[in-house]
Amino acid sequence: MKTKINLWLAIWLLISLSSCQNKPEFINHAPPKLAVSMDIFSDDALLDNFGCDEIQAPSSFIGGLEPSYPIVICANQYVPGEGTEELAAVVESGQFFYYTGGLFGSYIRYIIYQNGEFVLLKTEEDLRKLFAPIESPDESLSYVLAAKNLSAYYGLHYDSAYEYEVDTIEDTYVTPDTDGYLVHLFHDQVFGCGPHWISEVDVHVSVDGNIEERSSRQIFRNPDLDDLCVD
Repeated sequence: MKTKINLWLAIWLLISLSSCQNKPEFINHAPPKLAVSMDIFSDDALLDNFGCDEIQAPSSFIGGLEPSYPIVICANQYVPGEGTEELAAVVESGQFFYYTGGLFGSYIRYIIYQNGEFVLLKTEEDLRKLFAPIESPDESLSYVLAAKNLSAYYGLHYDSAYEYEVDTIEDTYVTPDTDGYLVHLFHDQVFGCGPHWISEVDVHVSVDGNIEERSSRQIFRNPDLDDLCVD
């Protein structure tokens, strides 16, 4: 009887250890209190003057840009072989920040209100000329989020439905780094066919506004979505 009890205890211990190994430690941080201003914008005027297919509200997390200007997203949808020659030229020349979405996604640009005029921001060079030098953690976070198709996540927690690839998962944070800041962000592979990974991405932002990805790795996913294809 004693041998049986010891055997069951050993099995229970192995199961417990295995379960613990699959549950990572989570390190949470408070999100920055940032906001963007959009009151000055009229969708109809911007759609006509700048050729936007849609005006979208940006994340409040880009509210740390300095100088602070009212800002919105100018989203352009383009399907090869369709649309205007002007839009085709924009896409072919890379005059946009990033593409978001699936087969029918959007090319992202921005419109700001500066000195009484609406100004279209097309590329990272436009962003650099306007906002560099990058001089604070909040500004570095906002700068990268405006330029790249990445996300800031806060309040991450364990979900038993997910499968994890790492022992520690930490919310978005910013630390001083050589000639700038290191920004810890995430990429969610929503579109395409599974598996749909969440990856952590570390990005360096220099004081003069140059962005360099330092590392990226897949950290967790929902295995129930492995066979799902999202357009």
